[in-house]
Amino acid sequence: MLKELVKAVVPHSVVVSAYQWHMREKRYDSWVEAAAASADYAAPDLTAFRILRSRGIIGSEEAYIRPPARLLEAIETKTGRLVDFGGSAGEMCATLQKKLPGWSFTVIETAPMANGSRPLRPSIAYSDQLPDAFDVFYSSGTLQYLEKPEQLWRDALSRTARYAYLARNAFSDRKIYSVQVSRLFDNGAGPIPLGFKNIRVRYPKQTLSEITICQIAEDAGFALVDRIADQNTGVTGTKDDVYGADLLFKRR
Repeated sequence: MLKELVKAVVPHSVVVSAYQWHMREKRYDSWVEAAAASADYAAPDLTAFRILRSRGIIGSEEAYIRPPARLLEAIETKTGRLVDFGGSAGEMCATLQKKLPGWSFTVIETAPMANGSRPLRPSIAYSDQLPDAFDVFYSSGTLQYLEKPEQLWRDALSRTARYAYLARNAFSDRKIYSVQVSRLFDNGAGPIPLGFKNIRVRYPKQTLSEITICQIAEDAGFALVDRIADQNTGVTGTKDDVYGADLLFKRR
């Protein structure tokens, strides 16, 4: 009742500003501090919600998910192996499967997410570990939620034969540790499943150095062949010193 009254008498712009301030990302001195102030990304409620929401769009994933055009342009062979690191319940892979029927797809997720998603799309493989080798490594808005993203990036490139594509990145000139705060219903795509409350979810996050990401790729034998600027859907909160760009690398 009080919330409705406030919304009725306070200008909308003030309400929006207050909401953004309340949901802002608090900064911390280290990943350990940020992780201690937040929940696990594999929390049961979040995992169950993401799986059930994904179930509602089986067969119509392309209406909600759009693969990067530059990635599709780069894939020149009819067969290959693509890994989607942090690929949720396989929505992106399901969309790509229709465009690349000769390719095999593997989603890398947390163990609970991988196990729960496997029955949804049986033609896609799910695991919590990277395969030994693959042709294309794809990851969208995921590295910044890892404790050691640079280590994962090196490991992934060592197994990648052709291309690596990083989308929805959160870059900054200096490392920033924070806790991202959002609502449960902001996660995933498609109709909201019944039985869930739009609770607040919190998980640790850190920014990446674009220079470091590119240098790791260079050292691993990859060349940056395209940089799509101003791709800022991976930038959350109110930080004006964080930016996004999609990066496409090709093995020399």
